[in-house]
Amino acid sequence: MKKLIYILLLLPFAVMAQETPSVNGYKTFLDNKQVDITHYFIDPDNVADIRTDKNTKEVYITRKEQTDLVCLGDLIKDNKINVTVNGTVIENHETYFMETTTITDMNIDKTTEIPSINFTTKNNRKE
Repeated sequence: MKKLIYILLLLPFAVMAQETPSVNGYKTFLDNKQVDITHYFIDPDNVADIRTDKNTKEVYITRKEQTDLVCLGDLIKDNKINVTVNGTVIENHETYFMETTTITDMNIDKTTEIPSINFTTKNNRKE
């Protein structure tokens, strides 16, 4: 019984320790949900508003359409496939999300020992 009480007392601290990372000290909210924005590929044409609150160090991104965010882990079931997005190697596919409308190009390379999928998104465009 003592062990159960001890575990129940520690549980709130364990949950608080799993805070979403911030970028430059700013927490990011996508459609009012806190996210690690470095793991999201959002269609820039679908962004309605970006608001920064310097007092609370929070950034709020609101999309025009609440399209589904696809988890790369759901797309790539095999962890033995190399995945790059805009030239950056993606590890832990299950922690990255993207809007399908942001993909401008996808290339599958089966000529190497480990196959690779290369995505290019609208975020990579040069204007």
